[in-house]
Amino acid sequence: MHLLVVGMNHRTASLADREALALAPDAARGVLADALQRDPIREALVISTCNRTEFYLAADDPDGAATALRASVERIKGRDLLSPDPSIYRFDGTAAIRHAFRVACGLDSMVLGEAQILSQLKDAYTLARDAGAAGAMLDRLFESAFRAGKRARAETSIGAGVVSIASAACELARQGLQTLDTLRVVVVGAGETSRLAAKHLAHHCPGGVTIVNRTRSRAEALALELGITAKPLADLTDAMAIADLVVTATTAPTAVIGVEDVHSVMAARPDRPLLIIDLAVPRDVEPEVATITGVTLHSIDAIQTVVDRTLATRAGEVPRVEAIVDEEAAKYEAWRRGFEASPIVRDLRDHFERVRSEEVDRQLSNASAEERARAERLTKALVNRLLHLPTVRLKDADPASDEGGWRLRAARELFALDGGRADHGV
Repeated sequence: MHLLVVGMNHRTASLADREALALAPDAARGVLADALQRDPIREALVISTCNRTEFYLAADDPDGAATALRASVERIKGRDLLSPDPSIYRFDGTAAIRHAFRVACGLDSMVLGEAQILSQLKDAYTLARDAGAAGAMLDRLFESAFRAGKRARAETSIGAGVVSIASAACELARQGLQTLDTLRVVVVGAGETSRLAAKHLAHHCPGGVTIVNRTRSRAEALALELGITAKPLADLTDAMAIADLVVTATTAPTAVIGVEDVHSVMAARPDRPLLIIDLAVPRDVEPEVATITGVTLHSIDAIQTVVDRTLATRAGEVPRVEAIVDEEAAKYEAWRRGFEASPIVRDLRDHFERVRSEEVDRQLSNASAEERARAERLTKALVNRLLHLPTVRLKDADPASDEGGWRLRAARELFALDGGRADHGV
């Protein structure tokens, strides 16, 4: 079984390309269901955030799996989005394992060391598990990735300070508006990014934050948690009319704030500027809004300029986190080799146990119970000693390599472990 990762992120792809490939949970379930129907894919997981969409696969044939995934995505999205392109990357084997761990540790995030990616990975893993798409290989991969992510934040300062997409958005707002103390703010959406943004803004603008969401109950629950005001999405334009800052981060497939909406808002307040920060992928705000007089619109990519000025401490911790990645990757590789070899090891031990038992029965058919018990202990100990080194060597064999694959095949052939019966006679 081979592991591979196919995807794009903020380093390789434009915002428009990331929008095109982004998958809401229902669409992600659709890709998983379709992919599992296609050989040679055996397991699959998809993570789709504002900064990345990635597919983790376990398959018998990695090239065939990549082709099958491309067809599945095309079927769900309606167009070919994984054709060979510089924006699309692929990692195989050890590189795929290290990539998963680096993502979990925050080393591949727009905001170095961010903690939010770990919860996003857990959500993606839960979705794959619930869909029956994650099996032993991906189970162990992501359990190990979560451990690596927790270790990175506990053992290093990679997560030091408050540097997240939400906090960076607040810093960008402070730069644009000089002060946040007396501002009136509207936060659109009630997901994790919106919650974090609302939390940061509520701290700086006590009593001045309104949360707007399509599902009113979610907005009210968040408002109660943070001590802010909640309104339904139908009241968004009215809320924007008195706002100085709008931060939006919904999971809507199309824009929730259009040019006409903002035109009408600004017509009633020509002398008051409006700052809009759009953290959503796909974008919540139509790009043409940026052309309206008095409006400043920032997309999520603008956050990078803020983030770059806050990461000196975290950057110094990268070598220590990379060491954790290497250590956890080595542990996973050792487990994977053992997992791949375990059926052969089991069959080999069953074969030796069968021979041992038959010989004890044949040689000691008339022996006393005490003699038989002594012979059982002796022969079992002998078999265990004889098989110890072969077991270690088989579990250490990498089935993805020529030498490892040959070693595993040779064991099956030498001891007729594929259903044939070896000659036990002398």
